[in-house]
Amino acid sequence: MSPSFLCLFIIMNKLRKIVKSIIFEQLFKERLMNVDDDVDMIYDYYFKKDFEEIEETKSLDGISFEQKEYNTSFLNSPLAKKTHKLNPCKIFVNIGDNHYNPSSSVIAISVNDNAVNFVRDNFNGNIIDAYHYVKKAEGSRKAENFMNEFSEHKIKGSIHHELAHWIDDTLHNRHINSRAIKAMELGTNMTKGGLPINADKMEIQGQIHNIKQLKNKYNDIWDELTFDELKSLTPTINIVNKQLSGDIKDKWIRDLKKRMHREGLLGKKMIN
Repeated sequence: MSPSFLCLFIIMNKLRKIVKSIIFEQLFKERLMNVDDDVDMIYDYYFKKDFEEIEETKSLDGISFEQKEYNTSFLNSPLAKKTHKLNPCKIFVNIGDNHYNPSSSVIAISVNDNAVNFVRDNFNGNIIDAYHYVKKAEGSRKAENFMNEFSEHKIKGSIHHELAHWIDDTLHNRHINSRAIKAMELGTNMTKGGLPINADKMEIQGQIHNIKQLKNKYNDIWDELTFDELKSLTPTINIVNKQLSGDIKDKWIRDLKKRMHREGLLGKKMIN
């Protein structure tokens, strides 16, 4: 073997190792965060009582959705404990929206304020009356999506989504924080490669956890659901689906289904 060929062989071998390392790191980033017990605990502490009453009465009368503050120190999963040591965060409950803010170290989890105010302001808290109004005005699918805002799997999906962002950011070189800082400097939103943020793989990483909680709820009939039915059961996914269009929407669906397949979440009727 000539010296020049040997040198080329060594370089190519190093390049293969680098590429393999990059692929592994990307797959490690894009994986399900196993924090189901923490999701259940947050739901049980802060949402379960209200949602059981809503399920029984179909009314928001007497439901306060109390605002509360805690922090990530009470989470018990090994992954959350590891993340808390590196990046402790406050957890705000029912402040109006769902988000992970890396710059202020805040995780916010909330019932959909718009849905709550719509029912209270127009129907005296009666969810069924609100449902029938939406169904008449915008159709059955929109009405079912509205009802899902008050479902256990919707709130658990939101909890899992934001915890996943927190863990992902913390364990992968604060990449979400870096993008947020860059976006602020440029005066833009956090898009990458010209994609709307909700079509980006960073957000798909969160969306896959909404779907995981939905599968927990509908596991017995998962292979009977179509992708359209999945969207109608998941307000988060349905909203993104409506926001996107054309080639960008098609790419988002392909990327989302690839992740679902990799995580064992793609039901038999969701392939097409």
